[in-house]
Amino acid sequence: MAEAAPPRPKRRITLRGCLTIGIVGTVVAIVGAIAGIELFGSDTGGDGGARYVSGGEAAAYPRSDVQYLEEDHIFVVRLADGAFLAIYDKSPAQQEPSTDCRLRFDDNASLNTLPQLEGFQGAFVDECEGVRAVYRVDGAYAFGAGFGELDRFETRTGDNGELLIDVSERTCMRSIGVPGVPPFERARCRGNP
Repeated sequence: MAEAAPPRPKRRITLRGCLTIGIVGTVVAIVGAIAGIELFGSDTGGDGGARYVSGGEAAAYPRSDVQYLEEDHIFVVRLADGAFLAIYDKSPAQQEPSTDCRLRFDDNASLNTLPQLEGFQGAFVDECEGVRAVYRVDGAYAFGAGFGELDRFETRTGDNGELLIDVSERTCMRSIGVPGVPPFERARCRGNP
């Protein structure tokens, strides 16, 4: 008769063994994530989540001029001193109730008593459902059925001379209580929808 094999000792997993397996697994996951970021890059470009759209060659914009980037819903304003502003094409009054009305730039619009900026003529006009509000090219409220200032995106000029507009967020004016009624506050809003 064949002798029965002795029973195999049971393998014991200790707490120390479990911790070691967990730590090794975590380290492998972290190293893999870092390698993936290095290999495939990040969509933030190192700018903390910034998402840029191109406004084209910055030098192509004349001073004291307004251009409209319709696809991005942005007016690019180049001031007399060469600085750029990127203005969202919806006024605060149209954003709070979320209408489809958009601003337009009118070369013949006046600012009433608000002084015009150097080299400019005209203003942004918000005409929706029979009401009208007018804003200066830098986004300052002039008069009418509106309030606050127009929203702005951050801009910068890239190394290749391209105007870059950060559409990940914008400065915005919002009612603290009832929409469209003072008091208002300056805030950070999600980028251009």
